[in-house]
Amino acid sequence: MRVLALFAAVALGELATFLAVESRIGLPTTLLIALATAVIGSMLVRRAGGRVWTELREKLTAGQAPTRQITHGAAILVAGALLISPGFLTDTIGFVLLIPAVRDFIHERAKTRFQSRVEVRTYPPASDVIDVEGWEVTEPEEEPRRLR
Repeated sequence: MRVLALFAAVALGELATFLAVESRIGLPTTLLIALATAVIGSMLVRRAGGRVWTELREKLTAGQAPTRQITHGAAILVAGALLISPGFLTDTIGFVLLIPAVRDFIHERAKTRFQSRVEVRTYPPASDVIDVEGWEVTEPEEEPRRLR
């Protein structure tokens, strides 16, 4: 129910903003600005997303958890959705989400909120003993003997 109310509020806010801008600068200019923000926004989203994707791959290759990159990637995804939807309010929020400092702030807030809720486990647990069989390599004249 809250999501529906939020969606309706955003739609009404977008309509009011669009009409206010249109009454001041005219319909053709307003439509041109709406189209321009979508095009410019999509280019910026692609660029920021590519950068974060590269960082994510580097972290995974290094064997590190890419938590920051995942948070940034999610914010860029939301920014892209907001920027391609028509409207000045959603475009503003979308452009703000493309600012790295804003994404860092969101990451820190999410990390603080979820850190106590997430448990990291390694496999196998450090307390378990792994039984391994092996062979001792000896001189060529001798037969290898089994280690136990």
